[in-house]
Amino acid sequence: FLEQGIRPDGREVMNVRRTRIASGNIGSADGSAVAKIGGTTVACGIKLEVGTPSALTPNHGRIEVSLNITPLSSPHHMRKALEYRFSHDKNTEAIAVTIKETILNAQMVHLDELCIKEGGAVWVLYVDLVCIGFSGNVTDAALLACAAALKNLKLPKTEVTEDGEVLIAEGDRKPLTIRRQVVPVSFAILDRKYIVADPTAEEEELRQGRLTVVFTSDGKLCLVQKEGGVPVTKEQMASCIGVAKAHAQKLLKASDAHQDAKKAAQ
Repeated sequence: FLEQGIRPDGREVMNVRRTRIASGNIGSADGSAVAKIGGTTVACGIKLEVGTPSALTPNHGRIEVSLNITPLSSPHHMRKALEYRFSHDKNTEAIAVTIKETILNAQMVHLDELCIKEGGAVWVLYVDLVCIGFSGNVTDAALLACAAALKNLKLPKTEVTEDGEVLIAEGDRKPLTIRRQVVPVSFAILDRKYIVADPTAEEEELRQGRLTVVFTSDGKLCLVQKEGGVPVTKEQMASCIGVAKAHAQKLLKASDAHQDAKKAAQ
């Protein structure tokens, strides 16, 4: 298949599966979204809690990210859960760290906007990501869901009393300012020489390495992350970056068109 540039699911090697994103799906969350890439579906819910800022950044709030792949998301994860009795998955922890670092490195949000009282109280964003359907490439779906949920998040008005108590007002909330969006594309290295975009679960089982490229909505390359010891040539790297940039432009253009249509309907 790969020698002919075609994969078992019929896609060309650098084709990404259909990507869909919907926001505001979880009523109990302060911000939420669901991202779907092919058969991989990740739901994201964000809860706001008042916390204490770091002494080094007294006017910055915090973002904490967790990812869970449910046993029912695929037969593979059901078997894994039964074998390891639902032990911690180091892979999901690593993906959660990558998502948090990408959001921060891309400067997607102003952390000082999460400040309630400098040195006293800040908003802590607990980002809970749950994969409810798994068919490979959970990293990209999780990052897209997280980014969309942040865009959906609204902050309540607060008041700090003389003794430092934070009072949260009911009613109108203001959206969190989003400086730029992020769009990832992950690749799998197969047979030590082939590279495929948006790998399926079966392709991930066979991979010898992984490469993730992230572009921002203003066209900047903000992340190139490679795992595994298999080398990647300059030509292959350039090809992956080009595919990721084109996909980001396409997805963001479709998102803008959807938002325009939504506003027109209102």
